[in-house]
Amino acid sequence: MNDDYDGSDLWLRYVPVSDPGLLRRYRKAVTTVIVENADRDKVYRHTPDLAMAPGSTERLMESTLEAAREELVRGLSGLLDRRVRVESRPGHHIPDGAVIVGTRDSSATVRRLVPAEDLAALGDAGYLVRSLSAGPHEFTVIAGGTAVGALYGAFAFLRLLQTGKPVTDLDIADRPRVANRHLNYWDTERLYAGNDESGTGGLNGENGAIFNFAATGASADLNLPLILDRYLVAARAMASVGINGITINNVNANNAYLTPEYIAQEAALADALRPYGIRLALSIRYAAPTDPRFAPDTLTEEQMAPVDADFQAWWNRRARQIQESIPDFVGFTVKANSEGQPGPQDFGYDHGDGANGMAVAVAPLGLTIYWRTFVYNPDVDTDRLKRAYLEFGPIDDEPQPDGSHGRFLENVFLQTKNGPLDFQAREPIHPMFGRMANTNQAIELQITQEYTGQSRMLCFLAPMWEEILKTDTHATDDQGRPLDHRLVGHVVDGTAQGHSATSIVGVANLGNADNLTGHHFSQANFYAFGRQAWDWTLDSADLADDWVRMTWSGDEDVVDAIVGMMMGSWEALVSYQTPLGIGHQFTADVHYGPGPSESDLPREDWNPTYYNQADSVGLGYDRSPTGSDLTAQYFPALAAEYGSIDTVPENLMMWFHHVPWDHPMRSGRIFWDELVDHYYSGVEYVGGMRRTWDSLEPAIDARRFAEVRAKLALHEVDAADWRDTCVGYWQQFSGREIPDQ
Repeated sequence: MNDDYDGSDLWLRYVPVSDPGLLRRYRKAVTTVIVENADRDKVYRHTPDLAMAPGSTERLMESTLEAAREELVRGLSGLLDRRVRVESRPGHHIPDGAVIVGTRDSSATVRRLVPAEDLAALGDAGYLVRSLSAGPHEFTVIAGGTAVGALYGAFAFLRLLQTGKPVTDLDIADRPRVANRHLNYWDTERLYAGNDESGTGGLNGENGAIFNFAATGASADLNLPLILDRYLVAARAMASVGINGITINNVNANNAYLTPEYIAQEAALADALRPYGIRLALSIRYAAPTDPRFAPDTLTEEQMAPVDADFQAWWNRRARQIQESIPDFVGFTVKANSEGQPGPQDFGYDHGDGANGMAVAVAPLGLTIYWRTFVYNPDVDTDRLKRAYLEFGPIDDEPQPDGSHGRFLENVFLQTKNGPLDFQAREPIHPMFGRMANTNQAIELQITQEYTGQSRMLCFLAPMWEEILKTDTHATDDQGRPLDHRLVGHVVDGTAQGHSATSIVGVANLGNADNLTGHHFSQANFYAFGRQAWDWTLDSADLADDWVRMTWSGDEDVVDAIVGMMMGSWEALVSYQTPLGIGHQFTADVHYGPGPSESDLPREDWNPTYYNQADSVGLGYDRSPTGSDLTAQYFPALAAEYGSIDTVPENLMMWFHHVPWDHPMRSGRIFWDELVDHYYSGVEYVGGMRRTWDSLEPAIDARRFAEVRAKLALHEVDAADWRDTCVGYWQQFSGREIPDQ
């Protein structure tokens, strides 16, 4: 046990298998790695002086199959506690225990052993892992339709060993349900993994972000194009769960990322990530063409209408400049007319015009526009939660000259948060899922824990994402008939309404902290997002089990204890922060501590009091048909369920109803008693997690044990603060005693 281990390898640590019998079986089944032509198809590299920082332990890869080979060698050597042989071709006889990796194009052996139709069914990213034999020799074939697919298969094979699964008699075929599985990286805010321990910055001139573009002081020599170990650890981790794209800067975009100096740095980063199947995108500011740093190539305010030929030509030129350095560039993410960001509405046009204006500009280059729907202009409606659909829905419904409906172009994704507010610990699903039948939609989830404890609280988010993705939208066709496939996940993966362009986006939680995520358990959210983006039908408990075995221990008692902690952590956080559907009760801007009484923020809909509506009658915002009627934005079956206080799920109750203090709950208690019980039970769960963790000290390496222990102690104090602050404030309105616990 390495008591100084800092967590920097994430779930790719590859410690030796501890079970002697299992280790013996693995050593028999795996002896040799064979990757034919691993060095033949080198990926594009734009940066001639691309190099690792002095003292690095990672190594730049030149091809995707080289990355697969090196990962298998690293992983298997670590897991089997001995060096595995590496061969470039199998020779006359395939060795017993060989692991053969490749595509039908790269490997004559794969071509001989794997029928073309088997791989064709798996698409570009899919893979198969098969146990085969030739005479007395048994071996494993990992094949992909592309080198990236083979890389994903290599990681899947390693995961089997890491989690103690059998590696013989395999016949695995897997492909992603969603084509574009991206991270959005916000490099200057919502950054809770900086190495200064505050989660908001960094040491030695770094800003706390994972990538160095403008570090100063002692870190000035570590800016891109120099590649740091942590970049490649993150790349390997992304590839291990199938993430294939990253938007590398904040949606509140800095135009510097469009300058030649930054593009050169971005190209270097793209070069380093490319072997792992990861493509870069940029967040941009709609009004970038007016920025004087681009002079003389700037536009006037009069040229900024999205339909203006000069506006479109400017974005085409800028995109071409990027693509010259990054030929596999994805495109742009745009936050427009939201929270002070400029957009088409500033020039008299709507979001459809804005998104299409940019889409037309980049379509000849094969690029995509991700247009975020996080808008809440108070002029649209008094209820903030209704505003996005009121702006975007009519554009999706709009009849077109060819008889179709929907104005958004095919190279546009509307990027929509999972709920109608803002990444709260539990929200109803966004009404736009299923309603936007004529538009490509990407769901946006938040991996970084803005409202779910940041890097201070242990909160495993996979159960929340599972709940969201498996919620029934009750979507119907244009005849009002229920769709055959209508869960949110079906909308996202295109099976609900026949969309072939599909995307899921996670706001990343990476930083320059030693463990890359600030809290050791926040690594689990990064891991789970990738796995659920690949296949949203996966069970979150299974993901927790895998991650624990890969990260902490394969001991069954330890696994059971840690998985138990994780699987209740999200519901506990909901209970002590925002139970029964009370939303957004956070202190201003920080979004961490409790602030239910705040009422003087610059915007009414930033105030916790706007959402809690606390009075002597009850608590919660009435969005039923007798209130703001948000429920009308959902399909009829869901609208009816949410619209009645007697049928709404109790965990969403205050999102839709102003609930009387004495309302009878399904437990037999009145609402006040149920509410208080949630606050107390949530804190009690955190105390239970802390005690469970303390009991694991003999089984966990010292540094990580101590760091998690300290986090849990802080977590328990802060959870109690949430309970006491909120219950005390609600008590002023309810006039009721705290029930016996």
